[in-house]
Amino acid sequence: MKNPVKFFFSREESDTKVANNRLLSYAAGLTGQNISYNFISQRLFVFLNTVLNIPAEKTGLITGISTLWDAINDPLVGTLIDARKFKPGNKLRPLIIYTSPIIGILTALMFFNFQLSVTASIFLILVLYLVYDIIYSVQDVAMWGLLPLSSPSSKERARVSQWVTIGAGLGGSIGGLFPSIRSILVDKAGITEQNAYFLGALCFGFGGMILSMLAYRMREKVNYVQEKKVSVWDSLKSLKYNRTLIIICLARILGSVSFMLPWEYFFETDGVSYNLFGMNLSGGTMQVVYGLIPGIPGALLLFCATRFAEKVGGMKRLLILAEVSQIICRIIAFFIGANDRFLNPGNLVAIWVLVALYSIPVGMKDVAHRSLLSDSIDEVELKTGERTEGITFSMQNFVSKLCNAISKFIQGYILKFLRFENIKGLDGSALIRAQSKNSPFFRYRWHQFMLGPVIGSSLYLITILFLKDDRAHMAEVELLLKEKRSELENSEVAVAAE
Repeated sequence: MKNPVKFFFSREESDTKVANNRLLSYAAGLTGQNISYNFISQRLFVFLNTVLNIPAEKTGLITGISTLWDAINDPLVGTLIDARKFKPGNKLRPLIIYTSPIIGILTALMFFNFQLSVTASIFLILVLYLVYDIIYSVQDVAMWGLLPLSSPSSKERARVSQWVTIGAGLGGSIGGLFPSIRSILVDKAGITEQNAYFLGALCFGFGGMILSMLAYRMREKVNYVQEKKVSVWDSLKSLKYNRTLIIICLARILGSVSFMLPWEYFFETDGVSYNLFGMNLSGGTMQVVYGLIPGIPGALLLFCATRFAEKVGGMKRLLILAEVSQIICRIIAFFIGANDRFLNPGNLVAIWVLVALYSIPVGMKDVAHRSLLSDSIDEVELKTGERTEGITFSMQNFVSKLCNAISKFIQGYILKFLRFENIKGLDGSALIRAQSKNSPFFRYRWHQFMLGPVIGSSLYLITILFLKDDRAHMAEVELLLKEKRSELENSEVAVAAE
């Protein structure tokens, strides 16, 4: 990329090629969406538990039930989107414009402390989240459903997948800055915890959703002629033709069986600062540093994801490499940091190197998932005559939220099993009692933090081995679809002429 400005703002376009300026807008839209989603998915559990003081097991129950509902309604939303009538080139784009501001407002409301009782707070959060979730599902399916419609060429879709994954990852990284910002607002600016979270919701939640509206600029290039009216039931039945979708969904569900708590519980619960080569860092700052430094190589090499996949033999092999490297590196890192040795700067650097190594292929997994799923929609169209962007990507959203729900249920009961008690705001004898009660938590926090994800990675790896990834077959599918679409267009022209 000799001239980044010229590259990103290029308007060069064809029937298969996506103009880079539109691709940039699409990627920026995914950045905004993931800033917002990262904030609510990563911070709501902690906000309810530590700011509204809802007990950990009830917090796990609230977020688990909410996320489970979130997952269940996605397939229905996807089927309705596939079944609705639409003008050519506008199957998904209008949905992005109408839903984004509403989602941002609901996000801000969920992080506002209405000074209610615990029971009333639980009820209000559940109602707000259920409304938020239905509208977010529509927007999310529309955002990601644009990917398979972006080009009839699988190679070009892989390029689009790479860049929008970079955009989405950037959004996640920006969302991950909140713990450090919260620490500055609370510890240095004197802002209360509840106000810090509300400001975060306004900037990250609402602001991210406004930015996501840029995705509307992406064009729907697949020249798809609907052969017949599609019912909700027809859309659901099409799932049986999509073997790729079924295997990826199952692998991700099994991969979510990870006994790992949110990072806040590892870095910010003991009230101590971390010594990093002479610098004393707060728990929130250390959390950001830990996520940022090892992630830099993976973030940079994500720009080469499609080439990397070609070098290792395809998207399936990329997924296998990601899980094998993560399992091996986490086990080695566990022994390096065991018995609180992770607090030693030298040991921490060695752990960072290992995390950086597996983060490279792991960071490319989403590119592989989305590229393979976009190709699978072409295969379904060839078999059934129907395109299924709605149900395919709503199933992906369903799985993402189901995985999140599984994680939240597990997290709530891990905290209960380890007898965790929040120590923020305590002092004197109350603090001493809470610290004593937390001794099992501190004894095993490194185990769950580093080894917990190994269980899910192993289950994911076994499942993904059954996936097929045949590039020659995909080239044949594209050729047959081109001929089929041309025949349908000609027949429509002939009918119109009569």
